[in-house]
Amino acid sequence: MVFVFIICVAAPSCAWVDISNYKDLNLKKTPQLVELVEDSNADVEELMGLAPEKVLLKWMNFHLNKAGYEKTVANFSSDVKDGKAYAYLLNVLAPEFCNPLTLDTKDPVERAKLVLDHAERMGCKRYLSPKDITEGSTNLNLAFVAQIFHERNGLSTDSKKISFAERMTDDVQISREERCFRLWINSLGIESYVNNVFEDVRTGWILLEVLDKVAPGSVNWKHASKPPIKFPFRKVENCNQVVKIGRQLKFSVVNLGGNDIVQGNKKLIVGNLSLSLFFLYNFLINLICFTSIKEFSFVLHFYYYL
Repeated sequence: MVFVFIICVAAPSCAWVDISNYKDLNLKKTPQLVELVEDSNADVEELMGLAPEKVLLKWMNFHLNKAGYEKTVANFSSDVKDGKAYAYLLNVLAPEFCNPLTLDTKDPVERAKLVLDHAERMGCKRYLSPKDITEGSTNLNLAFVAQIFHERNGLSTDSKKISFAERMTDDVQISREERCFRLWINSLGIESYVNNVFEDVRTGWILLEVLDKVAPGSVNWKHASKPPIKFPFRKVENCNQVVKIGRQLKFSVVNLGGNDIVQGNKKLIVGNLSLSLFFLYNFLINLICFTSIKEFSFVLHFYYYL
């Protein structure tokens, strides 16, 4: 849990402000956030890469745009000092507590008081003052918006959209890992070329080539079948040898069978390749002691893919 310690200069007192609410602002934990983006891999990936405070700003502007607010809020200080953005936001999220005076008043301090009253009726704790809003206290305003989001985010509860978000989150993460491993495997200089890890390793042959690079002599090529492979059981034999070698090399291959690789179990394949990378890392570090600077440059090249 993260806390911000604020020292109040005007009075000899202090306050602890819990801003842990905004730490859960990601698509994995709050799939409803998918409503903020278009239904595409690129948009979802961009949202996944945003820092929590950026997600909050995106969420806030999403609702402000629907409310007809003409400005874009780009920070939690100067852009919220007059309290108008808060008034529009709360009127959209909780119109039943709306007070017309909030937007009618010309006094920013009075408007800030009405905003806090509105938020309190929604269930938000009052741990900041109107002055904190009008003076643009970044941390306190960030925590305030995070609490509003926590109490009522106003996002869709459409099960189809939520299901899409959960599926896309997993797909984007797996896509990143697939690219990393594909680049690494192709950098090893094996005979085969990988276009898609989860499709191309299913015969077991490419993984055997990788293992032969990682631990030369570990593969029994007499018991391996090279693609194209006509009979499915030959693929399983290849993949069983991959798992067997993995155990001999002290890889953690719990719950991984040759058939999982043949069937294209993405999460298990990623886990196995991660351990292969770890083994190769240790293997190459040991080689540094016996080889020239040329081999050391290859180790640095390998670091890039990690």
